[in-house]
Amino acid sequence: MRADTPVDRPRNLLLQAVVCATALPLLVGCAPAFDWRSVSVPGTQLVTELPCRPSRFQRDVTVAGVPLQLFMLSCQVGGVTYGVATADVADPALVDGVLHALRDSAGASIRSTDARPGALKMQGITPFSGNSSVHLYGQRPDGESVEEATRVFARGTRVFQASAIGAALPDAAVRPFEDGLRFELGKAATDAS
Repeated sequence: MRADTPVDRPRNLLLQAVVCATALPLLVGCAPAFDWRSVSVPGTQLVTELPCRPSRFQRDVTVAGVPLQLFMLSCQVGGVTYGVATADVADPALVDGVLHALRDSAGASIRSTDARPGALKMQGITPFSGNSSVHLYGQRPDGESVEEATRVFARGTRVFQASAIGAALPDAAVRPFEDGLRFELGKAATDAS
């Protein structure tokens, strides 16, 4: 009897059903739990979409020779770390240099050699030449491959860097984050502390 006779088909379908029923919960259990939510960046009118509850950090840094007090929101889910950082540069003449340095340091930190930044068009940003979007490919210090999607932009003298970084950045993990960046222009800025 041939394997594709009608007598054998029900057994094959049953086997397929058992395999699918057994494998489906395992596959679903491995999928990252993206719980997208709107998060206001304190001290600003920027709102972002994050797939997890963010932690808040603040630290003093120097970027392009400019001392800054950097405020950050960060969270990690599904092997992707999301972060939004902001600081007030205070002097409009220094904003472009800080934007370029933020973008360049993202590439340098993962040893990316293929950075091709694109222009960033986003409602509410102040037009600076350093406003940009870039998708980077590089390596972590341990040699593991990594991708990073970064946007740097400014509103007035306040600079922002929004990044997602992981071993792989599927569209479903990055698109809501990038598309969700927006300024709520009718809203007063909230305090960062």
